[in-house]
Amino acid sequence: MSSKRSGERKRGLSRWERAGIPIIILILAWVIYSVAQPAVNQSQTTTTAVAVSGGSYAPDFKLPVVGSNGRTGESVALSSLRGKAVLLEFMEPWCPHCQSMVPVLERLHEGYPNVTVISVSGPWNGASEGDLARFQILYGSRWAYLYDSSGSIMNMYGVTVTPTFFIISKNGSVLASLQGDQTYGTLEQMILQSLR
Repeated sequence: MSSKRSGERKRGLSRWERAGIPIIILILAWVIYSVAQPAVNQSQTTTTAVAVSGGSYAPDFKLPVVGSNGRTGESVALSSLRGKAVLLEFMEPWCPHCQSMVPVLERLHEGYPNVTVISVSGPWNGASEGDLARFQILYGSRWAYLYDSSGSIMNMYGVTVTPTFFIISKNGSVLASLQGDQTYGTLEQMILQSLR
């Protein structure tokens, strides 16, 4: 009786298999590291993040307006809204939580015409101006949408998750910052404080 059967492999790994294991481990480690990184690190920016919290003044910015047909040719500077209360949302079109917030923001937009609602989207996970335009068509939202092509404004505000909301008073100070899904009641309470 033969000690080897035909087609049977000898014990142990071949030289190629031994060489491939470290490469596979490195690839898996890189994939795990990449997936674990927050989305904000995917956009390269040079703007330094600032601590934007209650009591501080909202950093000024100027960004292009994107409508349902793309760029409108207009832009909005936050400083131009002094004297008005602002509900500032940082969002992404692909974000399911941002999508679920549309009815809440629409209700606030309609119920408080003296409050300016602004949504800012950036390039996280490849989001484009076209995605933002399609979002408006799909959800029928009617407030101002701005596009932060470099992600620098999102970085400046320290945004690490979407949606992130900032309630800004008439004098430009930040009354509150909130992350994630919010109820109508929570946002309305903050808006009422901003109108005082």
